[in-house]
Amino acid sequence: MRTVGNDLIRNQLHADRKWYLFLGVLLVIFGLILLGALPFATLSAVLLFGVLMMLGGVLHFIAAFAVFKSSTRWLWALFGILYWVAGYFAFTTPVITAVVLTSFLAIALIIAGILRTINAFVLRPISGWGWVLFSGVLTLLTGILILLSPDSPFWVLGMFLAIDIIFQGINYLTLANSIKQLPHSSTTV
Repeated sequence: MRTVGNDLIRNQLHADRKWYLFLGVLLVIFGLILLGALPFATLSAVLLFGVLMMLGGVLHFIAAFAVFKSSTRWLWALFGILYWVAGYFAFTTPVITAVVLTSFLAIALIIAGILRTINAFVLRPISGWGWVLFSGVLTLLTGILILLSPDSPFWVLGMFLAIDIIFQGINYLTLANSIKQLPHSSTTV
């Protein structure tokens, strides 16, 4: 049985493979450059946060008056203003914003580490509970190290951004490699 839809998708993937490969290589290179310049990467992450918060503020404010017609519109407008102010704050004081965001990240990691560690002991009768414990302890220690390191606001966010970009590049390279192994069209299914 021939499947025309699958053949079209497969052929389109093969046609676009070079773009996935190019994007993967570009993202890995860009991630490595950011990894070598962590303060710049952190500044980029803070400015991206600022842009997204300001955009979210504008959209909340527009939605408050264009979409919502009830008395809750003022609450949405207030959210819009608060989002916009937070984004503006990120632009005008990027160092303070990096400190605040890094502290929030460290606290979230500490809380997640504690919860995972507790969860590991709940899962103790199940095989593999040690990996959950290991993950919890590692997450907890990571949060504590970030919180205790005085220079962490200048490299942590940048490192997370750089590693994320590298892994996105690796994902595209893996996809391009998988596409290469697909047949161009099927004969029977």
